[in-house]
Amino acid sequence: MPEAPFVPVIPAGGAGTRLWPLSRRAHPKFLLDLTGSGRSLLQQTLARLAPLTDRAPIIVTGVEHAEAVTSQAEGLVGPRARVLAEPSPRDSMPAIALAAALVEREEPEAVIGSFAADHLIGDEEAFVRAVTTARRTAELGYLVTLGVTPTRPATGFGYIEQGTGAQSTAGAAGGAPGTATAAAGDGGSGATALDAVGARPVARFVEKPDRDRAEQFLAAGTFSWNAGIFVARARVLLDELAAQIPSLARGVRAIAAAHGTARYQEVLERIWPQLTRIAIDHALAEPLAAAGRVALVPADFAWDDIGDFAALARQLRASPPVGSAGAAEPNGDVAGGDVQVLGTADVGAVSSTATVYGSRDRPIALVGLEGISIVDTEDVLLVLADDRAQDLSRLVAGLDGTGHGHLR
Repeated sequence: MPEAPFVPVIPAGGAGTRLWPLSRRAHPKFLLDLTGSGRSLLQQTLARLAPLTDRAPIIVTGVEHAEAVTSQAEGLVGPRARVLAEPSPRDSMPAIALAAALVEREEPEAVIGSFAADHLIGDEEAFVRAVTTARRTAELGYLVTLGVTPTRPATGFGYIEQGTGAQSTAGAAGGAPGTATAAAGDGGSGATALDAVGARPVARFVEKPDRDRAEQFLAAGTFSWNAGIFVARARVLLDELAAQIPSLARGVRAIAAAHGTARYQEVLERIWPQLTRIAIDHALAEPLAAAGRVALVPADFAWDDIGDFAALARQLRASPPVGSAGAAEPNGDVAGGDVQVLGTADVGAVSSTATVYGSRDRPIALVGLEGISIVDTEDVLLVLADDRAQDLSRLVAGLDGTGHGHLR
């Protein structure tokens, strides 16, 4: 088993505009039960991490969501989560770095793992095995990511290309000051050290590709989906960040130094707006991969980031919620189609494939509709073609200009 204590970090931010009107600014998707499981996505994430957790998880969320996040985290199995409220959104790197700075201050050699609050993962035993391997790899001084085995040429995910053994020889041995040396005891070969723990070197990270490139990646067999999961020693992550964006590392360390004192809120509100707004992929993963200091652990479990209604529909079809029309036809009104219902909506359908979200009293009737999502709330009715699900954010972005900003 890994020796360093493990601290999960859960960035819980974003409005989830591609899941509007279920997800809204005041109640974003990570606080919602989108699969009919009885638990929100955040609660599912915390429960999934409980077997791995050695110290209290740290959830970093917006100040407007801190109370709801704290409430949802209470009563779950495992150490009680710590909730950090960020004054404004600064993307994933500042959020993860602040949590890392707190951990570094308490236990510099501890390993942290960053896990999004709104992902779905199947086969949780396989997940625990993969993260355990990532922990071992992180103890060698690498920034480690989990690469999910792709099952289709998805264009909505980023990709990770696996490198060759030669690319890892720079590994952690060439890392930031104070990082552990992967080559120690293996004749100078970082590749051998990675092989020993079941990890692989990373050649590069690739942004969301078009369909042709995604098919090429799938055929190559050397690409994985980027699940956005990163594992590293807290000190290593911050030292590497100090080499890439010194002001960001310096800022979060200053905030962490004030944590628990009467000065904390003043220091946080003064420094936080000055921190570089950037994702961890761009801040660390991409430049460190180019330097041979990122390792990949293959992850063979079902994964989805539920980024839009098409992804959610795919999940609900794979595991229909209890009482869904497509699974058991409880309404007696589904003919020649596949209709999944999340909620208590009364749906009648003929020759239709659809996903319906709603609990209003009025019946919903569908005839001859293929691949749509319907969201029926008290103040909004959305009808969406699943193959245009990514376009929903454009509509949401225009709500303020049409006088409907209150619906966001």
